[in-house]
Amino acid sequence: MSQFLLVVFDGLRPDMVRPDTTPNLLRFAALGTRFTRARSVFPSETRVCSATVATGCLPRRHGLVANRIPHPRDATRSIDTGQMTLLRALEQETGAPLLDAPTLASILAAAGRDFAVYSTGTTGQTYVLNPAADALGQVTLSAHGPEFCSAAGRALLATLEPPPKAPAERAVWIADMWRTRILPNPPAASVLWLCEPDTSGHYDGLGSEAQLIALRAADAAFGRLIDDWQAGPARETLSIMVASDHGHAAISGLTSILPRLTGGPAEGVAVLPGSSCALSWPEATGPRIGELAAWLTRQDWVGSVFAADGIDMPEGVLPRSILLADHARAAPVLFTLRASDAATAPGLPGSTLYDGNLPIGGGTHGGLLPSELHTVMMLAGPGVRTAALSDWPAGLTDIAPTVLTLLGLPGAAAMDGRILAEATDPNASFAATPASESWEAATHGYTQRLARTRFGRHVYIDGGARG
Repeated sequence: MSQFLLVVFDGLRPDMVRPDTTPNLLRFAALGTRFTRARSVFPSETRVCSATVATGCLPRRHGLVANRIPHPRDATRSIDTGQMTLLRALEQETGAPLLDAPTLASILAAAGRDFAVYSTGTTGQTYVLNPAADALGQVTLSAHGPEFCSAAGRALLATLEPPPKAPAERAVWIADMWRTRILPNPPAASVLWLCEPDTSGHYDGLGSEAQLIALRAADAAFGRLIDDWQAGPARETLSIMVASDHGHAAISGLTSILPRLTGGPAEGVAVLPGSSCALSWPEATGPRIGELAAWLTRQDWVGSVFAADGIDMPEGVLPRSILLADHARAAPVLFTLRASDAATAPGLPGSTLYDGNLPIGGGTHGGLLPSELHTVMMLAGPGVRTAALSDWPAGLTDIAPTVLTLLGLPGAAAMDGRILAEATDPNASFAATPASESWEAATHGYTQRLARTRFGRHVYIDGGARG
């Protein structure tokens, strides 16, 4: 019976996959198919991406629309989705599930197949991949401790050596654990989520030597996993996909948004900061939404600006729906901070202003730069084409429907993503051809643009920026 493993290198940019940093990822790519036009979703933030991986749906359908979301019952408050305890409290308070779309875990459970999560990401990120793990009797193992695992995950964790405290060492620990303990008898589908090179990029600097050391260590651990996979019987049944959830941009400067709003038109409005930001307030009305969005276009520290659909859209502002994140949980005004595609000191393009606790030179993500949205995606295993490149549009939404198809299970058609058929069929044909879509809005010296690719009913965001 077929099995599937997804290995996520959190925050890995495609231009960091090089012989000197990731020789094992390049070796793996030669064993299968690499997708050269893989994309994240907006906002390009980890928990949003995790929900997309878990459901095969865009944020507008699964509902986890940002790393920090407005509280559904008090728009002056926000919820940090990185904390599992806060997500569970949200579910209890609202009486509704965290995700609005069915998850891979629930679909597999209904088919009598098992699903497991092994993660060194934040406790919230791990939980998002399978919020119903306990109810379904499935394994969720978090390297942050037993209180963040499902019951089945706690039982497994109790048999292991304690996870190291350093994030890079944890990533190696969990990859080696999966290789030695899980590979001999893998679940039908599992996710192995490595926190590197994301954590080191955030705190040690994008492209820094510390980040490269962490990435090389994670790559080496992955190489050991691939060696054992190729040498054992699992090679005949186990398909492996490698993906990153988003990329990174370097922090070029720090800005604090809240003081800029105090005493201005946004007095009393809650700010959800980062590099992708939002404004939220109770009883948001069309005129106030438009006023605040228009004010943002006049600020030199602002990048792109989006407002809820259905209002009298101000000049220079684009509708929130084109971001594919227009859900009831989304704030009425979304914006990015000013960013640039220019190369940074380590030679990696992409930099942005940032509001938060990361250092200048550190990596961040959430916005619309190609360096944040362009991702890594590779697939190898039984029946997968080797040494192949796919130039068809692809993205995080496509992982779940492809998993179901490789496992011979229904459900892919109900998802937003497509089946990556070209990986197994060299003659795969599609009814549609990729079509570029673009939006532009301008006012009083301010211009912004957004680019997407439409591939039949599937849509991928390529990038956006202030002109």
